[in-house]
Amino acid sequence: MKHKAHKTAAGKNRAMLGRGRGWITVGTLAAYAAAGGTKSALASAVKTDPTAADGAGSTLPLKRFDIPAGPLDAAVKAYEHATGLTVKIVLPAGTLAGFNSQGVVGLYREDEALRLLLDGTGLNYRVEDAATMLVGVQSKDTISVTDSVTNSVSLTKFPEPLLDTPQSISVVPQFVMQDEGVSTLKDALRNVPGISMAAGEAGAQGDNLTIRGFTARNDIFLDGVRDFGSYYRDSFNYEQVDVLEGPAGVEFGRGATGGVINQESKVPQAQQFVRVQAQFGTDLTRRVTADINEPEMDVLGGTAYRVNVMAQEGGVAGRDYAEVRRFGLAPSVSIGMNTPTRATLSYFHITESDTPDYGLPWFNNKLAPGSIRHNYYGFPDENYLKTNDDILTLKVEHEFSPNLNLHMIARAANYPRQAQITEPQICSNAPLSVPVGGFVSSLPTSAVNTALPCAYTGASDLSSIIVNRNQIQTKSVEGDLWDQTEVTARFNTFGIRHALVAGVEGGQEISNPIRYSYTINKINTVPTAMLIDPNAQQPFGGTGYISSVVHTKSDSVGLYFVDTIKLGRLFELSGGVRWDRFDTGYNLYQPTPPAGATVTANVPPISRIDEQPTYRAAFVYKPSTHGSFYFDYATSFDPAAESLSLSIGLANSSAAPEENETYEAGAKWSFLNERLLMEGAFFHTEKDNARETDPTNSNNIVAAGNQLVKGVQFSVVGRLPEGMDVVAGYAYLDSDVIFSKFYPTSVGFPLANVPKQTFNLFITHRLGWHLNGGVGGNYVGSRTASSTVPFVPTSYGPAQTFAPGSAPCGVTVTTCYEVLSTAMKQVPGYWVFNAMVRRPLTDRLELQANVYNLLNRYYIDLPHPSHLIPGAGASALIGVNFKF
Repeated sequence: MKHKAHKTAAGKNRAMLGRGRGWITVGTLAAYAAAGGTKSALASAVKTDPTAADGAGSTLPLKRFDIPAGPLDAAVKAYEHATGLTVKIVLPAGTLAGFNSQGVVGLYREDEALRLLLDGTGLNYRVEDAATMLVGVQSKDTISVTDSVTNSVSLTKFPEPLLDTPQSISVVPQFVMQDEGVSTLKDALRNVPGISMAAGEAGAQGDNLTIRGFTARNDIFLDGVRDFGSYYRDSFNYEQVDVLEGPAGVEFGRGATGGVINQESKVPQAQQFVRVQAQFGTDLTRRVTADINEPEMDVLGGTAYRVNVMAQEGGVAGRDYAEVRRFGLAPSVSIGMNTPTRATLSYFHITESDTPDYGLPWFNNKLAPGSIRHNYYGFPDENYLKTNDDILTLKVEHEFSPNLNLHMIARAANYPRQAQITEPQICSNAPLSVPVGGFVSSLPTSAVNTALPCAYTGASDLSSIIVNRNQIQTKSVEGDLWDQTEVTARFNTFGIRHALVAGVEGGQEISNPIRYSYTINKINTVPTAMLIDPNAQQPFGGTGYISSVVHTKSDSVGLYFVDTIKLGRLFELSGGVRWDRFDTGYNLYQPTPPAGATVTANVPPISRIDEQPTYRAAFVYKPSTHGSFYFDYATSFDPAAESLSLSIGLANSSAAPEENETYEAGAKWSFLNERLLMEGAFFHTEKDNARETDPTNSNNIVAAGNQLVKGVQFSVVGRLPEGMDVVAGYAYLDSDVIFSKFYPTSVGFPLANVPKQTFNLFITHRLGWHLNGGVGGNYVGSRTASSTVPFVPTSYGPAQTFAPGSAPCGVTVTTCYEVLSTAMKQVPGYWVFNAMVRRPLTDRLELQANVYNLLNRYYIDLPHPSHLIPGAGASALIGVNFKF
């Protein structure tokens, strides 16, 4: 047992404020050093930075140019020959001959190469359609191509523009994250319809979410490789975030039932720049980020260095003791940028040391009553979440010809994690949904002492309710060694054009969690708290012991190809096949526990091998260069050890993996010269062999359920004139359990954490006095807590005794309780509104202020079957953005 002296809240805030002064000093010195140290070098920097607006262009394919300085008309012809694009000149006949170009030599994106050709001429350009550029004397504010929306992703698995890709792909670009002041992956994803957030689990912290109704905790990727760690992801090194909705098993392997999330990292650029942002806000929040890029294009065929740095510390609005402390570092170097062989080596490190908050307790079917919004039920000086993640990535690509490329990415990742988090509980969870008139064998038990019935009802005095402080304590290391090699080729057969992507990938993933318990003789030995007035300064105590030690290792390999066939100008067919082998070894043991402790059965080494094909087929009709209609069919699978965990029942079972099948039909259209992209889709996803855990034996997990999600979604992303940016989305999800072996009463009820409707909107617009303002919000409909127990009994009749073997609540019991009433176990829907205002002071300096949860709404943001995390209250950030 360990006791620690606890600081008062006031003392804690004084300590944070003291640290804040240090932060201000460090941030000021860093900005001064960056400005002074790079002044001479930056004097010759390119004036226009195409990555500054939204980063959209950085994802376009690179091409090699060798256009010498000379007359502009000759340079334009050479550009057309190199790119296959058509350049229309919006000038009087013969005028172009009076212009000279500085030329362009090296590896550039198509848009950047044209910008360089026109540099110094006074001319500008815009995209008319996918094959045409317009050049003329027009205002850059109204025609700059950098104002177009993103129409591609960095993943070479998707060689066609998003407009022609037969799948719902939502991109959260850099300009949206900047406008909204986004600092986490979770907040970036609030701009995507069909996604809902959930709280971390006992064995896994970090980002937890569902896509189109299915969990996607293990479907988060970083530059196309699975990002397996359980940590909260920061956005400081994001170029953009891609959300590919619908099964993506052919491209990504296991999982991907509802879709995948890909984080695109910032990479070195050919332009020199330095960007520093300092933010200060309510709840003693301080955040400093820096993005420094330094090219040396005459070294090793073109070399560039880039480093992104982030440091943040602060509280959470409305949650007095929760704290966030993060530091991130992401250096990278690219070589051979002007050669056929290019390589980028990057390192990503993020450290987190938080005071975590698992929020508020359930009571029967809803959030516990009373004025508890700001209550903290943990131990501020004893609870912690510490992660220390390191990811090393090498990317190499070789261009054999403009139509044949080889790509390789290799990664070594290490994800250490330590956590001790307090989960507030009042009563135990109901193991089954029992309708009115049904019988149960026992009443809910006290969460403090599971040998006693729960003493509280809806009529109980709130000041008398005791809350159990369940300790979730774990220490774990996850790791990943991975290699992915891919070929992309464009060729013709019998006059038919093909775009082929084929690859092989594989590697090893490990997970070694150690979990602890504080329960002795069914009693939690940690001090309890009162529901209405918990004592956060109470000394921590309890008898802790190791409840399980797990070792898991998975070796996997995948082979895949996807071919897109272009049948003239109007039609495209695409199809792909993938084969995966997933081999997992697992064992679990427990050191000798103390007397009366919970005993975990040791599991000798067990293994399971799953081999599974996945398929994709799609049809695209393109009536215009500005839009397309498509139909897509795809499959994916979830092996038993998908999350690197196994049970004896699943390991020894011959049951197939979970299998998922999706049909999707949709349309995509761009307007206003690619400034506005609109998408809409209807989809139908069904999961077979859904895994279920026997409520009477947690080791008995079977693949026997069936689940269905169908719905529609729409999204709009635009960069319009007058500084108007818009991002909006709507999704309607109709989810159902359609068969369940252990939970038949759940049939017809919605899946866990699947709101019927979600909506997001954020609009910015140029105002007077050189101001830009933005406003928007999110709506998330009500969500149930569990797919297997969607509703719970709320009142019971007296005990009834039955003859042995005749009880309606089980053959081994004689006492039953009739269920008199039930209610859905769910959290209500909510609206949240945010706002932004930004004003440039100079061409290098601007101020930005963001306000979140304008109306200070009290809502549940992250639900879990055993606890509820409320959304942050009203808060504000004021930032200073420097560009050099």
